[in-house]
Amino acid sequence: MQIDDDMILESLTVLPYPEYFVKKAVGLIKDELEIPVILSLDISNFKYFNEMYGFAEGDMLIKRCVDWFCHNNPDCILAHRTYVDHLVLLLDATYMTKEELWERYNKLNTEFSDMINRQYPLARIRIYVGAYYVEDREESITTMMDKAQYARRSIKQDYEKNIAFYTQEMQIRTKAEASVIPMFMSALENDRISIYLQPKFSIDEQKLIGAEALSRIIDEDGNVIPPGMYIDVLEKSGLINKLDEYVVSKVIDMQKQWQREGRELIRISMNLSKIDFWEPGFIESLDRKIADADISPEYFEFELTETVFCEKVSDITRQIEFLRRRGYTISMDDFGSGYNSLHMLGRIPVDIIKFDRGFVLNCIPVEEGRKIMRSLVNTFQEINFSVICEGIESAEEEKIVFECGCNAVQGYYHDKPLPSGIFADKYL
Repeated sequence: MQIDDDMILESLTVLPYPEYFVKKAVGLIKDELEIPVILSLDISNFKYFNEMYGFAEGDMLIKRCVDWFCHNNPDCILAHRTYVDHLVLLLDATYMTKEELWERYNKLNTEFSDMINRQYPLARIRIYVGAYYVEDREESITTMMDKAQYARRSIKQDYEKNIAFYTQEMQIRTKAEASVIPMFMSALENDRISIYLQPKFSIDEQKLIGAEALSRIIDEDGNVIPPGMYIDVLEKSGLINKLDEYVVSKVIDMQKQWQREGRELIRISMNLSKIDFWEPGFIESLDRKIADADISPEYFEFELTETVFCEKVSDITRQIEFLRRRGYTISMDDFGSGYNSLHMLGRIPVDIIKFDRGFVLNCIPVEEGRKIMRSLVNTFQEINFSVICEGIESAEEEKIVFECGCNAVQGYYHDKPLPSGIFADKYL
């Protein structure tokens, strides 16, 4: 890496400060480098590393990361630290194809993460890299760095990838998503996220047996924003755990209020994301919140989808077993919407299987489909899984799933999701 005599360097990283990086990088890109590439690098879970091992060890991690990717890396021409745990590198890719660059940095990322995680196993750090091959040498260095960041953010919290190349579609998508995040953060800070409840019913008794908690953001103009407009963005940005934690807190408050009012408590299900399980201590913190409220875990259910188990299956299974030992009910949501559900069910501990509406609609019109559903319901019940069908919208649909052996349903036939106050007055 190039260090000039006139550069002022950070004491920890021995990297130039931003103004020196920009000045030097502009000249190199314009006049010297044949194939300049900007990399944006981020250490995930760095905050939790500091919390678990202390700031001194955190500083040492930063120094080791800079040595690994910058000072001891022959590809790195220049670098600087943009934030505490973010680095920007300027490479000369003259002697590498794109495929070779991808393979090299995928290997560097994996080897560094594995080395650190063996020494510090609690935080589970991971390196994410976004790469931008400079196309217009006249554009600002800030724009180049932004494009590398767009690429990095496109794979944030994706455990199947740790490096991505910039595309124009990433920039368009990121800018559109960027408007959602401040709206969500404002709603979170100003308590403008409402909890809606959709009832679950027993068919043979036509009786309420529980409800699912669903969020709705209220924007500054009072408009109700449906989950489809923000859930995916929060997943990709790593903010979904803030929403999940908020929903759990609100459901706890709701149950406590019902208790004070002398209403009968029911089991409320809440969704958990895979990111909740990746964040160290998150699941245990939810359990502490419920325990501190002095409400029995039997009134809380956590819904998961099969995507929760795409990585770190044994670690996530351990956390689910912890929740079950504590007395919570666990359900697998959207069964039949993916391709891996049956395989996953043989490996994970759940109590309830929720048949996805799409799966139900594909099964019930013809006898062959109904035989498949009947067989699956019988199989699940034989191994002590309960079954519930989602998205039931008519008496005919309810009648067919009941004949297939399913006695629990959720859907518009009984009721749409209702604001929690209206739900309580109507059903409790």
